[in-house]
Parts: sequence; structure tokens; C-alpha cells
Amino acid sequence: METPALNHINLIVTDVERSASFYEGLFAMKRLFREGDFIFLASGSTDVALRRGEPMIHPKFHFGFRLDSRELVDAWLERVREHGADVTHGPRDYGSYYTFTCRDPDGYAIEMYFEQEPRGASGAV
Repeated sequence: METPALNHINLIVTDVERSASFYEGLFAMKRLFREGDFIFLASGSTDVALRRGEPMIHPKFHFGFRLDSRELVDAWLERVREHGADVTHGPRDYGSYYTFTCRDPDGYAIEMYFEQEPRGASGAV
């Protein structure tokens, strides 16, 4: 049996409107709907669900956006800085892997990266 495509991730956030504004503003995600303390955003083929609660973030937890070039990583780094997001790692050049990580308002780590030869269809690292 083949695994279906990943549809969405669900992030627990302290303020759904603040988080939605962050993802809409920085990543141009589109708001699909809101129901109380729940907002669903469109992000390419994988959506982001935001639900109010107390975030419990493991230090190694992150999600990433694989980009098509090093130049795009640099362009996104500039955009992230202009947006005021906290850059917590990088940019770092590991030869065939170029990356940086920023944080959203609740502290979720978001990696932006380019890898010369993606590891698998998802580019899992």
C-alpha cells in the first residue's frame, strides 16, 4: 500500500491570528478558513493548520522549505530579515547543502534550504 501525500501540519500556537498574519505576510500563505481558535492556511500542496493552545516544541522539531538554488536561499534570508523574523541558524554552507533557520512567533523552527541532489522526493534530511 502506497503512502498518500502529506496534506497538512497542525501547529499549536498561543495566538492564531498573530501566527496566521506571520505566515500570510512572510510566506504569502492563503487563508482557507477560520473557525473559532482554528485557522487553516494554504501552502502549496501541504497546508498549515493553526490551533490555539500551549506550544510544546521539541528543540529538534522543525519544518523546511526546499528551494531551487542558493540564490533563492539568500533571497529568502533577506525577506525573513526584512519581515523581522528571528534567524537562529546560518546561513551555513555545507558544500552540497546550503541553509538557514528562522523562528515563528511561538518559536517553531522553519528551515529554508537548497541541496544539490535532493535526498528522495521529499528531500528528507
